[in-house]
Amino acid sequence: MAKEQEILLKGQGLVKEFKAGKQVVHAVSDVDIEIRKGETLSLVGESGCGKSTLGRLLLGLLPPTAGKIWFEGQELTAMNRKEFQKIRRDIQCIFQDPYSSLDPRLSVANSIAEPLVINKIGTKESRQKRVEELLKIVGIPIEYKNRFPHQFSGGQRQRIGIARALALNPKLIVCDEPISALDVSIQAQVLNLLMDLQQEMGLTYLFISHDLNVVRCISDRIYIMYLGSVCEYGEAEAIFEHPRHPYTHFLLSAVPVVDPDDRIENKDIIAGEIPSPMNPPTGCKFHTRCPYATDICKTETPVFQMEEGRCFACHHPL
Repeated sequence: MAKEQEILLKGQGLVKEFKAGKQVVHAVSDVDIEIRKGETLSLVGESGCGKSTLGRLLLGLLPPTAGKIWFEGQELTAMNRKEFQKIRRDIQCIFQDPYSSLDPRLSVANSIAEPLVINKIGTKESRQKRVEELLKIVGIPIEYKNRFPHQFSGGQRQRIGIARALALNPKLIVCDEPISALDVSIQAQVLNLLMDLQQEMGLTYLFISHDLNVVRCISDRIYIMYLGSVCEYGEAEAIFEHPRHPYTHFLLSAVPVVDPDDRIENKDIIAGEIPSPMNPPTGCKFHTRCPYATDICKTETPVFQMEEGRCFACHHPL
């Protein structure tokens, strides 16, 4: 991006481990991340790479096993629950599944007003007025406000979820695969709505996705995750035009191409299976599947190298 923006949220040395019997699942391993005001930062990787777990750490839905998180210079990980509640309204989430993220017993109006009720904001009348404003913003007819979730399509439910996320005028919205459960015909509409809202309201997005076509469309910067660790990050165009980490290259090679004239006959495909997060490989975690791996990759964890537009952790960058 042309100018250096103010950092809204920062995570340092983030680790999240889950116990599974006598074993430990290493879901997130020593991740540093910075989200700048007004940008869309995307987290990308295969299923199980830890991107949603990292999103939940930054949301405060999960406590980190180790590491620290700051929001507008205040350390969230040092706060008690009451202190965190004051900042909670500034960080909201749009969930993946519009079917399960809305309470089937609540009308649309009550679902959207719920954050206002919980935070004791406004009167009953002012909340209803706010609900009507939000419905208009996301393109749901106001006369539908007393209907229940089962009376809406998937795309409409996701719009309602977006309205609920906007209710408290947040500064950061974590979008956890917000369009992956929708029909392809509806995905572009919801994506355009998110981008329009960002322009109008100055929102900042953390966008979690495995769909690289969507990520390229919406992102300012990208973090690529593999097996709980970040392997490459930087400006979206720099990474798409010239990936430096082999894993990033293989991810981009796997993206479906619509135009037959642009298709490549012999694509580079990742070999092998993803190692278990209970027993991640030593050295570079990707070495068990990387065709460029040498002995140093098996024993030494690569450090990040900086290059114009991006950073990458690889002993043998492309």
